[in-house]
Amino acid sequence: MGRTKMPVRLMVGVLLLAAAGCAVRRAAAPAEPFAVEAPREVAPLAGEEAPIAYEAGADVQAAGRAATVERLVIRTADLDLIVPDTEEALDQIQALAEELGGYVVSLNAYQYEEGLKATVTFRVPAESFDVALDRLRDLATTVRQESVSGQDVTEEYVDLEARLRHLRAKEEQLLEFLDRAEDTEAVMQVYAELSRTQEEIEVVRGRMQYLENQAALATITVTLTPDELAQPLEVGGWNLPGTIRNAVETLLNVLEFVVKASIYLLVVVLPTLIIIAAPVVALVFLIRWVPRGGRL
Repeated sequence: MGRTKMPVRLMVGVLLLAAAGCAVRRAAAPAEPFAVEAPREVAPLAGEEAPIAYEAGADVQAAGRAATVERLVIRTADLDLIVPDTEEALDQIQALAEELGGYVVSLNAYQYEEGLKATVTFRVPAESFDVALDRLRDLATTVRQESVSGQDVTEEYVDLEARLRHLRAKEEQLLEFLDRAEDTEAVMQVYAELSRTQEEIEVVRGRMQYLENQAALATITVTLTPDELAQPLEVGGWNLPGTIRNAVETLLNVLEFVVKASIYLLVVVLPTLIIIAAPVVALVFLIRWVPRGGRL
């Protein structure tokens, strides 16, 4: 009789743990209007130890903890600098990233007649963020644009921590159930729920590691323009910044459009018109050459 009840009790326990896991996921969701409920406990199975209690108000505890822990902020910056020499500035930025314990993420360079223009993205430890910005400003003859932002992800991280604790407790209970399972059906049901729980644990851990990495290293993107390329063109005392360059670019765009349109007309439109018109023209000629009496 005891062997018959054991799988049933195991399956009931698995269902209770699955329901508790759903409650934890809802509690860890982004902040929305909610009602605070008193902590609820899962009723213990007959003859078994009481499973871990899951709180429906876990989001309240997470919010309280977020107010006391160290803030987790993802910092980014974008700068547009005019520099005396782009290649020299790139070397200095790469050296700066290494000096501060960071690294270059990407670098794109564009060669113009007046000089080299480049965009470089690098990452440095968050505590060196302000130092890096000051050093970058020193490289420039002019700072044309600067944008600094920070995204506070502390609350999300604390919610993930709470969810991870509940998932690990659920995993331990499922492992205990798996050890006590006495038939194949019970083992398969417990194992399926255990696999889902472990998959959720990996997803939560991955998101936490991503947030930790993003907050630990700030991201800075710098656009470098040489003085020669940034200088306005002056004719007769008129300041014409880039007017001729823009005109040439516009002309090239127009020529490109004309060439593409001509190719499109010759390859697509003209053959289509010929195919459509050929039967009509043939019918007209046939009507004109056939006598009105209906005989050839």
